[in-house]
Amino acid sequence: MNVSAITGGTVVTPDGTVRADLLIRDGKITAIGSATEGAGDRMDATGCYVLPGGVDPHTHLMAAPEPATAAAARGGTTTALSFTGPRAGEDDVDALLRGRQELSSGGISIDVGLHAAIYAPDRLTADDLAAAKRAGAAAIKVFLAYPELGIMCSDRRLRELMAMAGPAGLVVSVHCENASLIEALEETAASEGRPVSGPRMFASTRPPEAEDESVGLVLEAAAATGAACYLVHLSTAGAARLVRDAHVAGLANVRGEVCLHHLLLDDDRYDQPDGGRYLVCPPLRTARDSEALWTAVTDGTISAIGSDHCQAKTPTGEWLASAGHRHGYGLAGIGPRLPLLLSAALTRGLTLPQVARLAAENPARAFGHYPRKGALLPGSDADAVIFDPAGETVLPADGLGDGTGDSVYAGMVLRGRIRAVLLRGHLIIADDEFVGGEPTGMYLPAG
Repeated sequence: MNVSAITGGTVVTPDGTVRADLLIRDGKITAIGSATEGAGDRMDATGCYVLPGGVDPHTHLMAAPEPATAAAARGGTTTALSFTGPRAGEDDVDALLRGRQELSSGGISIDVGLHAAIYAPDRLTADDLAAAKRAGAAAIKVFLAYPELGIMCSDRRLRELMAMAGPAGLVVSVHCENASLIEALEETAASEGRPVSGPRMFASTRPPEAEDESVGLVLEAAAATGAACYLVHLSTAGAARLVRDAHVAGLANVRGEVCLHHLLLDDDRYDQPDGGRYLVCPPLRTARDSEALWTAVTDGTISAIGSDHCQAKTPTGEWLASAGHRHGYGLAGIGPRLPLLLSAALTRGLTLPQVARLAAENPARAFGHYPRKGALLPGSDADAVIFDPAGETVLPADGLGDGTGDSVYAGMVLRGRIRAVLLRGHLIIADDEFVGGEPTGMYLPAG
């Protein structure tokens, strides 16, 4: 069903909310005003808000993009940006090209763009960066952790890549953890045989200090090189404070991201019998850290909220595994992301324009997809969510169908309900069910 107008609702625009109709033609928004009589199917949004479709800036969905994007659609996310995952012996740029081809072959329910994950930072050249940009990538991602996986980027190489990325027009996304500290703590924990659970041991060997020290280093590198820098999944009060201080000092080329699990869950989960379900990297932090992150969200220190959706878990490293603590880490959450954020916003007093900026507009701006995506404006893609604030949502155990197993958000009762989702003017979700036939999502190169 191709919708020509969404009528009677309150439209959430970059300038605020307005009681108006959203007019659509050929998959684009033509106006925000008053619909006159005419041909075409209309949707009544009386009593509801009309929000831009969510833009999830941080996902790992290429292991199974079809169920991941189906879950995203059910949860009101119409654009996802996913990191690539090079296979053994595969170059980073080749993995990006392969991912682009896989997404272009159909079967996905929403539009998906790609970031190039850099698993071999020492081999990356300026020509590789130019090729990634031509392929439609908006960013490269480097890891200051995971020496056990062979993908860690040194401090020196980080600065070199930042200096190269600017001329190539690429954002540098950084996973901030001090790998040397983590490795030392893991080795000590394994050799001492600490009598704590595997989940708690995992968290204790990746302490807040490991993140905070790394964030400070990245901020210095961004200031020195001028590179556009995006700090993924910040999880500590200290990291938020460092980014806030950098902004106050005038460092405008840095954006900070936080993920829903660090806002809504805390490390008490690791002491529960099912604590292994909640393993994620960086790990869940204290309730105090979560509150500090909410403050950073509210005051604008944090630019975007992602899911860090992992379609496949990563096994724990050699030291913990050798001590018998074999677990997988990584949480699925692309589907629940927007419903969770909307419910939390209603509870905490965030405005819906704030939610739209954090969950759609700012991610689209950061990675070259605005104003095509991320906002309800004339000329933008007609990606829209009809949200009923008076409704209620109970999150299912299957993560809205992402295929990963039991969701850590299962059974949560949320304020508000997503009634319908449109992708480029086409109704794809109505009352939690897919409508409209075959999936129409496509590969989305950065602008």
